[in-house]
Amino acid sequence: MFDTCESLCYRTYIFNERNNEMLNTFELPEELQFNPVLRPIEHEGISLPTRIGQKIVRDDTNEVLGIVKSRYTPQPFAALWEPLVEGLEESGLDLDDAEIKWSVMNNGARMYADITLKSYNYDRIVGEKTALQMRVRNSVDGSLKYDVSAFIKRLMCSNGQSRIAENTSAQFKHTANTEPEKIGKVAATWPIVLEDDAHLFNHMRNVGIDRGVAHHFLTQNLCLTKTKTKIKTNEKWLGRMMGLWDTYSTSIGSNGYALYNTLTHYGTHVDRDSLRGAEVGNRALRQEQDVQTLVRGKAFKSLIRYDDFEQRLAA
Repeated sequence: MFDTCESLCYRTYIFNERNNEMLNTFELPEELQFNPVLRPIEHEGISLPTRIGQKIVRDDTNEVLGIVKSRYTPQPFAALWEPLVEGLEESGLDLDDAEIKWSVMNNGARMYADITLKSYNYDRIVGEKTALQMRVRNSVDGSLKYDVSAFIKRLMCSNGQSRIAENTSAQFKHTANTEPEKIGKVAATWPIVLEDDAHLFNHMRNVGIDRGVAHHFLTQNLCLTKTKTKIKTNEKWLGRMMGLWDTYSTSIGSNGYALYNTLTHYGTHVDRDSLRGAEVGNRALRQEQDVQTLVRGKAFKSLIRYDDFEQRLAA
């Protein structure tokens, strides 16, 4: 049952109001409907003290999902997901035709849920097909915080855009008393807040960046390999990234928005051929985090003249 979830398994559900499928759409996948339980770590048949740590185990399959600190209290995914759904329903957001893609990682230790709301789009501002997308992340092994974030998704590709601003994300404690009204109140503001992102995309389109500048930025800030004695350029990685740049600069133009999409493509696509099992999920998380840090960093903001954008936005 769970062999397909050693790395990532994807399921997409589309809600259509006419079919009254709301509950089915927002229902947790079967792979996540279990209770995580704490069990002692054993060594040669002896249970070790809990201060050393404890195992997180699925109650349905007895699979070990990870090792956590003694003070960690796991919560079933359902205990945190159900208040989120309740909060979204109370937020006033239009959930008709919501599309959800589930990513279940490491045999159910982690999950992503990408919720695309096509009824909210920024096509007029951005000049291409877009939608509001929310990403929910959670884990039962202590590897991920429980958080919800929102961003604009380009529908012509599968890039999930990493936000440069940080005001459309919320984190919640791993407790059973998560308050739905807090989630709903935060989520209700996102369609308006994301309009700023749409204007930022337009701003980036007007910031010229040629291939040499893109090459220099990627060489200095991303495509690096660390050894014990030095940091050097990873030429193979750089070659793949420049191939992405060529694709996006051809379709979008040689500008900041093309570089931004080059980065977010890398942040949302994992080369699975050379990876196995949990390595895929770990790599996906690391790439996403690396890009999030990069686009919020000083080097990228300087390149796209982010200060100029903020000044015009405030005027």
